[in-house]
Amino acid sequence: MLDALKVGKNADHSEKESGQFGKWSNKDLDPSPPEQRTWTAWSFFAFQFSIAFSPTTYNAGASLYAIGLNWWTIFIAHSRTCIILSYYLSNVANCHARYHIGYPTFVRASAGIYGSLVFVFIRGVVAILYMSIQTYYASEFVAVMLRCVFGHQWTDFPNHLPKSAAISSAGLLAFGILWIIQFPFAFVHPSKMAVVFQIKSVIAPIGLIVTMIWALASSHGADFEGLSNKTASGAALGWSFMKAINAIVSNVIPPLVNISDLARYVKRPRDTLPMPVGLLVSKPLVVFLGMVITAAGYKQFGEAYWNLWDFYSSVLDKYWSPGARTLVFLAAGIQAFATFVTNFTSNSIPVGCDLTGLFPKYFTIVRGQVLCFILAWVCVPWKLTYSASSFLTFLGSYLCFICPIVACMIVDYWVVRKGNIHVPSLYKDQPGTIYYYTAGFNIRAFAAWAVAIALVIPGVSGALHPGSIGTAAVRLYNMGFLLSTTVAGLLYYASCRIWPVPIYPPELQPKDESWEAMRYTEGFFPEDEVIPEYLRDTVLDGEQFQLADAKDVALYPTEDKK
Repeated sequence: MLDALKVGKNADHSEKESGQFGKWSNKDLDPSPPEQRTWTAWSFFAFQFSIAFSPTTYNAGASLYAIGLNWWTIFIAHSRTCIILSYYLSNVANCHARYHIGYPTFVRASAGIYGSLVFVFIRGVVAILYMSIQTYYASEFVAVMLRCVFGHQWTDFPNHLPKSAAISSAGLLAFGILWIIQFPFAFVHPSKMAVVFQIKSVIAPIGLIVTMIWALASSHGADFEGLSNKTASGAALGWSFMKAINAIVSNVIPPLVNISDLARYVKRPRDTLPMPVGLLVSKPLVVFLGMVITAAGYKQFGEAYWNLWDFYSSVLDKYWSPGARTLVFLAAGIQAFATFVTNFTSNSIPVGCDLTGLFPKYFTIVRGQVLCFILAWVCVPWKLTYSASSFLTFLGSYLCFICPIVACMIVDYWVVRKGNIHVPSLYKDQPGTIYYYTAGFNIRAFAAWAVAIALVIPGVSGALHPGSIGTAAVRLYNMGFLLSTTVAGLLYYASCRIWPVPIYPPELQPKDESWEAMRYTEGFFPEDEVIPEYLRDTVLDGEQFQLADAKDVALYPTEDKK
């Protein structure tokens, strides 16, 4: 039975979905062929710009007001943090744009062929949990839309579930409707998803900006002072600002890590350059809009609604007219669409990629996405968000685990290997191969990762149970992003200087180890046993394509040449 589920086993018994490089390979783990490289510069800008339009970004100001920041310090914190993260984003995207491989394959270079499974598993588990929670958030907008259509028939919908269920029958119905709407997208390959983000990048800002204008006009201004009972100053302000940076990174880190799985579909490496601009513009913008709408709502309704669906519900409570219901229906519909689109890149696509990396015989990206959507029900997200605030806090600590991983990947690629990856070796698990290291694990990376986590992980207890640990540990945790990333990167670099890693297979030496020398052939040598068909001319005529690359021409043969 399991044999029938293997990738490539279909009705005609063809192997078109299986990989070219053995058991660690399948069509979605191998380098993306030219026909899948459909993402353009506009696609990547639209993706990164639109990804911020989600409930978690919108209500980011809520927790930051609680630690003593006001609206303008919150805005400054987001702007400065996004500058740092834009540089981070560019470094991550470039690696995958050059070699057209995703996170599960690429992480083998720094973690080892077996060690990569640990890092892939960590990302996948968290993404499944976030997938279910974001689906639940989107369903809240669907509930608002249903209220606009059915009025009291929806609000008086009979509830047949006990209080312990943490959700009403109406809420469960809204979740089911949203799930059914978004489920067909699970069958769409990531290489074909660019147009969805382009649509979102246009309509999502319009929806939020119109909402802000209406909120300001109907409230005759906004009351920012009422959103915060205290304002930090002196040293307390400095540490609150540092905590804000950590909180902002926690909100942004999933898309930054997951860009690996989209940058591989770029037409030309330079087409990823607009992404940092999208991040710099969108993130502070959404946070600002969220604060203004909440402050205007506070002035009008007497309560700060940090969740946008609660704000729309309060509008319906006060303005129950056909016009108001129509506008709220459209606004809530846009936000529901924006939320589940974010869900794809931040959660379902990474889960699909990670399941492919963990079980290459049985999963492709699409199969993994389908399973991820099904697991959204298994995770019962309404319980997670209703009664487990500490669990959500723990999920916010995800950066403590993932940032050191990405730091090792960046240092490994940019500093240690100077941008040179031998792609065929990423699929070999034999002792002596360059990414096998020690029993399949790169001890350098795991040691750096463990030390970086050990520095900040005690602070998670302080976040879950305030006052349970000392001030020093809490402050280290509040510096988690900067501290864990810096420490992991430096330790990995130092260990590679002491115990150098091989750049190329010893049987192929000597080879050019200058800066990104392998980018000309996308990670292949003429001596390699398997070379993708579309790269044969490139690999066998490297000098010609060095000249082509210098002119920023595509790195693979044109259709005419084929």
